[in-house]
Amino acid sequence: MNTNEFKEENQEVEIDLKALFLKIRSLWYVVILCALTGIFVSVLYGKLMTDPMYSASSMVYLRSSSQSISLQDLQLGSELTKDYEIIFKSRPNLENVIADLDLDMSVGQLSGMIAISNPTDTRILQVSVTSEDPDLSASIVNEVVENGMQTVREIDSQEPYVVERAIPNTTNVGTSLLHRAILGGLVGLVIAIGLICLRFILTDSITSVDDVEEVLGIPVLAVVVEDRNLSYAKKNNRRK
Repeated sequence: MNTNEFKEENQEVEIDLKALFLKIRSLWYVVILCALTGIFVSVLYGKLMTDPMYSASSMVYLRSSSQSISLQDLQLGSELTKDYEIIFKSRPNLENVIADLDLDMSVGQLSGMIAISNPTDTRILQVSVTSEDPDLSASIVNEVVENGMQTVREIDSQEPYVVERAIPNTTNVGTSLLHRAILGGLVGLVIAIGLICLRFILTDSITSVDDVEEVLGIPVLAVVVEDRNLSYAKKNNRRK
């Protein structure tokens, strides 16, 4: 492929951004309609197809053998986060939780509901459980902590201390309807603009005076307007 052919191919895929913008602006009602449709569908889906989610948390204090808190102790808390996460979410521990609470779920499902974090510059571990039932979330997280601490007692003589036990929290922590509406509106906008751009790129027919001047490279001196009534009369005469 020579240089001239390459230039011709580049010219063929050039897009008139101004014309594209004008096309999108002329179809503003389609864009708005798609955005409103996206908002309606996302909110309706959130109302009818998704269940609210509730989270409960328990906090555990990592004790140290020393009486004072040093930088090393704070670093220890960060390092122990992974250790405690593995212990609390271990298969034997979760099997005990499932048996104690008579839960109808697998170890993998229960593990996916548990989140363990270590707030910055503290020796506190925050254990959280999220489910569709606020009472169940609180019961599970307290049972996870209790069974996990029992395992820790067998491993380390420095027993952690439960700072705060979980209580049922009725605040929905799932995706809010506002966020769903915003996301749905954005998706609708993207789809509408994408379809308009795709149609604009694929359409190669001449529909305006500007198209004629651009394709032929010469100015248009006059425009002949089609009389639809006259065309209709001619068709009727031919039929007779």
